[in-house]
Amino acid sequence: MARIRISKKDGSTTPYFWSDKDGTDRTQRHVYKKTDEGVKRMKGVRFNSVTNRMRREA
Repeated sequence: MARIRISKKDGSTTPYFWSDKDGTDRTQRHVYKKTDEGVKRMKGVRFNSVTNRMRREA
């Protein structure tokens, strides 16, 4: 399982990442955040790997 970091438009890194654990070619990926307590899955937000943007789910 590779962790792909999500970076801002200016190139700086964020504590968020998405994983390529799923073997399928999906554009909407789950977003995870590394915290002091461990890795948490963010609820209500997905990452579009094609447009390189985070998207809030309705």
